Amino acid sequence: MNFSSLFGCISGVLIMYFALHATTDKLEMFLDPHSILIVVGGTTAAASISFPIRDVISLLKVFFLRVLGKHHADYQGAISQILELNKKAVLGVTALNESLPSIKHEFLKEAVALVASGVLTEVEIRSALEQRLKTVEGRFMHEANMFRTIGRFPPAFGLLATTLGMIALLQKIGQPDSQKLIGPAMSIGLIGTLYGIAVANLVLIPIAENLTERTQEEVALRRMIIEGAIMLKAQVNPITLRENLNSFLLPKDRVTRKAA
Repeated sequence: MNFSSLFGCISGVLIMYFALHATTDKLEMFLDPHSILIVVGGTTAAASISFPIRDVISLLKVFFLRVLGKHHADYQGAISQILELNKKAVLGVTALNESLPSIKHEFLKEAVALVASGVLTEVEIRSALEQRLKTVEGRFMHEANMFRTIGRFPPAFGLLATTLGMIALLQKIGQPDSQKLIGPAMSIGLIGTLYGIAVANLVLIPIAENLTERTQEEVALRRMIIEGAIMLKAQVNPITLRENLNSFLLPKDRVTRKAA
């Protein structure tokens, strides 16, 4: 579980609750079915027009697995494991193949498998891994951009709900006691805008930024793994391997000789 994202979600809900409670004690007035229908329904419809419906539905899975799910780009762990694999590479491809089941990171396992095959050259290994990296990066960024694109819809539909509320309000002007109805009608009409802004800026856009940040971390980790795989193939000495991989990290995060 990603406690940072979970903390953000809970904080957002609590902030909205206390903000609404500070506005009025009658919180049920914010449960306007017409505004909910227009904002949520309109956003869903617009998203389904923009993207295949199966991709829109899969965003729920993306949210739970990549945003709330446990994720940590373990650079130091990857470097340490590559250094261990480098020791086995000296013994031959058989020792590398025997190490594959113990490798948890899927991309590192794929990279080591290519090296252990003994068929591909360094150039061919780099080309294959970089293409796989581009594929994964494209998919991850597509998911982030979907959330970012959908995040533009709720404010517009919130404004639409408010516009319809204002139209209904103007129709009441001139009726008996209409001055008493203007205040309550305007407050209900503005709820749609509230929903739209809240959904976009507390849910969709933050999720998009979260996914973008995680994608950048994962891409950096995979680039480091590609360089490590090339050096495994070349069977460079451990110090050269460690220092080259440490170049991807800030000084305070680098793997020292003792840690390695």
